[in-house]
Amino acid sequence: MTRHPRILVSGYYGFGNAGDEAILAGLVQGVRGLAPDAELTVLSGNPEATAAEHDVAAVPRGFRSAFAHMSESDLLISGGGGLLQDATSWRSPLYYLGIIQLALTAGVPVACIGHSIGPLRRPWARSLTRYTLSKVALLSVRDGLSQAALRALGVTREVYTAADPAFILSPPSQADTAAAWERAQLATDPRPSLTLALRRPPGTPSDAIASALAEAIGPPCQQLGLRPLLIPMQFPADVEFAHTVAARLPLPAEIVRPRLTAREVLALIGGCDLVVAMRLHALIFGAICRRPLVAISYDPKVVGLMGELGLPIATSTDHLDPQELSRSIVNAWQDRERSSAALAARVNPLAEAARQTIALALALLHNRTPEVRNA
Repeated sequence: MTRHPRILVSGYYGFGNAGDEAILAGLVQGVRGLAPDAELTVLSGNPEATAAEHDVAAVPRGFRSAFAHMSESDLLISGGGGLLQDATSWRSPLYYLGIIQLALTAGVPVACIGHSIGPLRRPWARSLTRYTLSKVALLSVRDGLSQAALRALGVTREVYTAADPAFILSPPSQADTAAAWERAQLATDPRPSLTLALRRPPGTPSDAIASALAEAIGPPCQQLGLRPLLIPMQFPADVEFAHTVAARLPLPAEIVRPRLTAREVLALIGGCDLVVAMRLHALIFGAICRRPLVAISYDPKVVGLMGELGLPIATSTDHLDPQELSRSIVNAWQDRERSSAALAARVNPLAEAARQTIALALALLHNRTPEVRNA
C-alpha cells in the first residue's frame, strides 16, 4: 500500500497575526479539499496554538526542528504572504530562504505558494532570493506586482500569478457570525458597523498617522450614522495603535479585545457593513464577505491586492489625505450594493486560482511519495 503523503508547511505562523493564520487556514482547507489523506505538519512559533487553531501537527520552526522533519516529508510548501522582504527585518528572507534551501538539500520538492515579493533593499537579499527561487519546483505569487518584482530581480523561470490562499476560505454562515460577535464581546447596536483594521506603518510615529486617520474616519461615521469597530489583526501592536486612533476620534469607538482566530475575524467582518483597512487580510475577508472596501496602502502588497480586485486605493500612508479618505468612505457606503456585486464577480476566480496552485503543488507528490509494501 502507499503511505499518506507528508507535507511540511513554512510561514509566519504561531505569532498571533490573523492575516498569516488566514493564509495557513486557506492552505489547509485547500490541501484537504484536494488530498484529504495528506498529513500536514506546520513549522510554528507556537506549535500548541497552531495545532489547536488549524487541527494540524505543529512543531517548532527553528532550523534544527525543520531539518529533523524535512527528511520525513514529501513536499515543502513555503507560503505565503510577505515572507521575502527585508523592510521589517533582514532575518526574514534569510530564514525563509534557509528553510527552502534545507528542503532542496534534502531532495524534497518545494512549492512556493501565495508569496508577495519585496521590498528587498539589501543586495545580498536580492541575490539570495533570485538564486534560491530559481531552484524550487513551483513558484507562485499572489499578485502581478510580485511577479514584476521577480522579473526585476532577474528570475527568468516560470512564475504563476494566482491569489492569496486565504481566498479559499468559505464565507461565514450566520451562525459563524453570531458566534464571532459573541466571542468579541460586542454590545447590540442598531447602527450599521464600520470595521477598522489599522496598523502603525513601519517607521512612522503613531501620533501623526493616528490623528490623520481619526480626522478622516470620524466625520463620515457621524454623517452616515456608522458604528466604528476597531479589529486588531496583530497582537499586541494593533491593539496599542487602535487605542491611539480611538482616543482621537470625535465619537466613541469599540475595540475588539479578545484575540480571535482567523476564521473568527472573517466571521466578525461578515457581520459588518463596511471595511476600512490597512491590513491586507481584513480587505481579503471583506471581499470574501462581499463587503464594500476602502483600502489605505502602507505596503505594495495592498496595492497589488486591490489591483486584483479591480478597486482603487483610497489613499496611502506616505501621503495620507484625510479629506480624500473621508470622501472614499462616503462613496463606498453610497455605492455599497454595486460594490458587493462587483466583488462577487472577482472573488470566485481568485479562489479558484488559489486552489489550482495548490493542485499544482500536490502534483509534485506523485514523484516523491514512496510505496510501503505489506510484509
